[in-house]
Amino acid sequence: MSDKTQGEPNNLSTFPTDQSIAYLAREITRIYTRDLQNAIAVHGILIGQYHFLRVLWEKDQITQRELANAVGMKESTTFTALAGMEKQGLLTRKRDSDDRRKMTIKLTDKGRALRSTLIPIAKAVNDRPLKDLNTNEIFHLRTALEKLRDNLVGEV
Repeated sequence: MSDKTQGEPNNLSTFPTDQSIAYLAREITRIYTRDLQNAIAVHGILIGQYHFLRVLWEKDQITQRELANAVGMKESTTFTALAGMEKQGLLTRKRDSDDRRKMTIKLTDKGRALRSTLIPIAKAVNDRPLKDLNTNEIFHLRTALEKLRDNLVGEV
């Protein structure tokens, strides 16, 4: 029976999943995310919260919209996550006195202090799978991934 008879295009057999860069990237991201979540959970931080913290550690006192854009989330999702982080004492949210639609996000001392704990954990999770690669291979991997990202961003 031919592929067409089974309702599948002929070219499916020429693109196996294990040769898909997108599939490999998804699998790697899924594993990294799981490992990082497991590593930071003992500190009461969820992976989504970690992404917000990373941005705020670099640029504190930004608007909710800027933060949502930096993390790549919708503002409504960001609002809910930030409310939880505020309850944990990691940040404060304050309405802009000039523009009440804007909400400024600022880390608390507790949120800021987590940086010295969580960044080394994230670095260890990031570096673990690189242990069998030499410096040159890591450089070329990073360069290739940056090119892929830039090519994808350029298509939007």
